[in-house]
Amino acid sequence: MLSFVGILHICFALVCMLWLAGYFQVSLTEAMPVFLCMLVFVLYGLAMVHHLSWIDQIAGMTIGGSVVVVLGRKREERQRIRRMCLDKMTEPSFVTAVFLLLVVVLCTSGKVVTWWDDINFWATDVKSLYYLDGFAGKYANAAPEFGDYPPGGQLIKWWFLHLDPRMFREGLAFVGYYTMNLAFLFPLLRKLKGKNPLVLVPLAAALWFLPSIAEVYGYEGFCADLTMACIYGGFLLAATDREGKRELFYYGRLALYLGVLVLVKSIGFVWALFGLVFLVLYRCSTWQESRKRAAAGKAVLVAAAPLFAGGSWMLFCLLMRRITKTTSTAVKYMTTDEYGISGYTREFASAFMKAFAGFPLHKERSIAVDLTPLLLYLCVCLVVVLFDKAQIIPTKTGKIVLWFSVVSGAVFYGVIFLAHITIFATETQYLEPSGMISSIERYGAPFTIGTIIFLSGIWLEHGGRFFEKERMPALVKNYGTYLCFILFVALTAGYHVGYHGLVGYLADVEVRLQERADMIGEDETKFLETVQVLGTDSSARVCYIRRGDAPRWVNNSYLAYEVSPVSVVYRSVNLDDASTDWMIQEIRASHAGYLYAEETDADVGTVFDAITDAGEFSCGVLYRLVEEDGTLRLERLDGQQALTGNGL
Repeated sequence: MLSFVGILHICFALVCMLWLAGYFQVSLTEAMPVFLCMLVFVLYGLAMVHHLSWIDQIAGMTIGGSVVVVLGRKREERQRIRRMCLDKMTEPSFVTAVFLLLVVVLCTSGKVVTWWDDINFWATDVKSLYYLDGFAGKYANAAPEFGDYPPGGQLIKWWFLHLDPRMFREGLAFVGYYTMNLAFLFPLLRKLKGKNPLVLVPLAAALWFLPSIAEVYGYEGFCADLTMACIYGGFLLAATDREGKRELFYYGRLALYLGVLVLVKSIGFVWALFGLVFLVLYRCSTWQESRKRAAAGKAVLVAAAPLFAGGSWMLFCLLMRRITKTTSTAVKYMTTDEYGISGYTREFASAFMKAFAGFPLHKERSIAVDLTPLLLYLCVCLVVVLFDKAQIIPTKTGKIVLWFSVVSGAVFYGVIFLAHITIFATETQYLEPSGMISSIERYGAPFTIGTIIFLSGIWLEHGGRFFEKERMPALVKNYGTYLCFILFVALTAGYHVGYHGLVGYLADVEVRLQERADMIGEDETKFLETVQVLGTDSSARVCYIRRGDAPRWVNNSYLAYEVSPVSVVYRSVNLDDASTDWMIQEIRASHAGYLYAEETDADVGTVFDAITDAGEFSCGVLYRLVEEDGTLRLERLDGQQALTGNGL
């Protein structure tokens, strides 16, 4: 049942989209991704000041202000606005989009977190946002090893999560994730005419299954690469959609897309750069020589959005001491000789070429065509050539699109390979083609899915003239381009993964929850019970001393998710061999505000008693770390003491 907050924000979203659609004379499906991008930036600012919940007041004021503005108009003007709103809300494109969103909400709101990367960061971080009402404090991000991962997609997940303020519901985060991805696909529907359910329902299904042509992770977890793919494809399509668009909307939309793109994942800046190059090339190909300088100048203004978004996040991470282990490794590659090219370069190259040429992008069989990365790459080139020959794209523009697709794909596949022999050199699962194809599929999604979205949009925009002959049946005349689009998806999609992501996952929920529970042993359970005293509304970081008897990094990740928003940094220590001075250095290096040591047979007194209040240290107890005059001491924390400070 919808809460009041849920109803408030549904109305808020609809009002904002109607204003955008009415003012700029576009469809609601075109206004939807623009609204989401604007929302990301608003939430981004609120999260910086730890007041995400202020979006409720903003929503209320927006709705109230809109009502006042409309009621203040003359009767004829109010009637015109009412007709405009009804027309926009009953457009076939918006009806189809709402139908698909309703299905996704009803079917995926029961999903639970299962994907390893979600446990490692995406779910852990958004859970922290939910409880802290903003970004964590200095040294206190809930997933310390992934601190500088950008928050764009996380903020939309938070927006959906907070629609139920009573409890943290993982399924609502999935609803937010899917909604964000689909929003950038909905502009494909803008040319839709008529409301034949025999076409609209399969079309909605085609949008859902479209990413499964070349990607599978996005149906099981919060795969940021798929979100980047949808935004990047939407950007390429929007760059070609200049006719009939007001200049502010055209360039403003492009700037918002790129700004959010770099806030979805760090590598987004690469795709933002590709997008800017395409924008300049495309606009210059359509303008006269005298206007090319103006086109380049406006592209610079578009570039300001990703520069501001990415730069502000990097500055925030620097101030809050948030860093990712992969970022740290990359910096070491570039600034020191500590690392070099992998000694398995030949093996990586062999696995890459075998996977690239011979392994399908989705694991199960499709109805007709199982596209390998190479085959999809060649198909993209072939489709652009056909579009050029059929004059769907003007000749000069078609050549630019073709060469851009060829070069951008080659460059990024080269980047993926380079990453495997440098940053991912220790990831031995990629030495086998079966492992390498998963990496190519995931990290190549912005090119594969993004380009498919782009070319599909060009076809749906300009392919209608092939079905305008007099003898054509009415169904083909009205829906010919969309029927071809549905057929294309039907022949190439991965039905199993699409079905499992929407409905099939229900059979596995209990098993997955049990698997998660099995990762939390007696030691972890005792820790969870002990740190409850810290609450969930303030940033806190705990240094957790693990026994050094066995590696438990997998358990650590699952525990970090369960304990979020509390941040935990782990130290595996053999306390029989540790000294007090060395332990103090390790504790200080953790930048934690609290210390916890799990039960052990070692003589912990020789390590901790000298710095513990009352002189006797106990395992299984939470201590506050107090630094006074250069001396570290441990102060036992009980349930009545107030939470103070985040870390050292």
